[in-house]
Amino acid sequence: MHLEQLKLENLCGLNIAIWGYGAEGRAMAAYCLKNLHNTQCTVLCSPDEVNSTGDDFKGIDFNTQPITATLLDGFDVVIKSPGISPYQAPASETQTPLVSTAAIWFANHKTAPVIAITGTKGKSTVSSLLTHVLKTMGYQVILAGNIGEPLINCLAPCDYVVLETSSYQAQDGFIQADIGVLLNLFPEHLNWHGDESTYYQDKLRLIENSDLKLINAGDARISELLDGEKQALHFFNDVASYHEIQGVLMYRDKPLLSEHGWKLLGRHNLINAAAVLSVVEALQLDVRAAVNAMRSFKPLPHRLQTVTELNGVRYIDDSIASTPVATLAALTVVPIQQTVLLLGGYDRGIDWSGFAQAMQNEAPKMIICSGQNGAMIAELLRTHEITADVQLCDDLQVAVQLARKNTKIGDYVLLSPGAPSYDAFENYQARGLAFAQWINQS
Repeated sequence: MHLEQLKLENLCGLNIAIWGYGAEGRAMAAYCLKNLHNTQCTVLCSPDEVNSTGDDFKGIDFNTQPITATLLDGFDVVIKSPGISPYQAPASETQTPLVSTAAIWFANHKTAPVIAITGTKGKSTVSSLLTHVLKTMGYQVILAGNIGEPLINCLAPCDYVVLETSSYQAQDGFIQADIGVLLNLFPEHLNWHGDESTYYQDKLRLIENSDLKLINAGDARISELLDGEKQALHFFNDVASYHEIQGVLMYRDKPLLSEHGWKLLGRHNLINAAAVLSVVEALQLDVRAAVNAMRSFKPLPHRLQTVTELNGVRYIDDSIASTPVATLAALTVVPIQQTVLLLGGYDRGIDWSGFAQAMQNEAPKMIICSGQNGAMIAELLRTHEITADVQLCDDLQVAVQLARKNTKIGDYVLLSPGAPSYDAFENYQARGLAFAQWINQS
């Protein structure tokens, strides 16, 4: 379908399904009741999803039966939640058009400039940092996406919409951003996309459909994939623009901010800051005011967040780290030889060999593996004969207890799992909260 076909006047009177009843699905159900008249709307979800919310939408039907291609074929349009992969049955088998809530919003409600930010790692931080900077400078900004409001709820007038965009949300190509930002690309979400190549292609759809395309010049994979399109690209993390060098944020040869001059940890966050300033410059706003605003930005929870210091040991929660690359970045902000690293979680089929090779150069004092892929990671690290003491535990709680027993004053315990949390927790937030709780119980 095209965006024009998703105008409200074209949807009214149709038989529409809302597939999935998380935050976006609930927001879409409320939106349909208010805006789609003479339209039959049915929510497709599990009984647990309905019972957990207690919603009673008069005029919305709920179908909690197993979802099949035949069921989907009975609707004119299916508005699906981002977590549902179009590459897997029954989504891949239906003849009915599948669209997103973002598609409905862009077809009917885009009035302010949209800055859409994606990347395997860092998109939440960059989206939140950009929102903070613009608000501090006096602009009305809406933050939407996984860490903000569902986009379909963002109907109030504003100066800018900052859209944190996952690969799931970018896949259908309906997001038409004024500025699209691509931070980095590493293998991730392979169970949803099917393979590494498709994951990259789906990420790049955001850039393809953006008016101004802002790219991390320092990411070799992005450069390779977009090699033939460099004439149409704008860059950050490049010596001719905003970039990081030796722990200092620079504009060409002019220093702007050191890693000790704000509250975010890690040189990688200065690259994130370079992306934000590149957006500010593209919007023709005051870059100096933006740098000053960055100094008051506080780190997001579960992202290199110091939880506590107990008996002289600092405990850091980086539960958001769901790839080995993210864990390697986290290790740059701690004294690695004084650190106990907690690894492992849900197995998405990611290759850990690059991480193991990096550990051959320099490794923490101890690495404790747990979770669904813990045994695989531990075995891989042992075959690489790294200097770290590699241990395997049944679960994260036992791993925390073991870390407590093997630290002394001046040490660090870093939860940076390199894997999602879904094998044992609802989300990475729940994993981080459990980590904080178990520290005090160990």
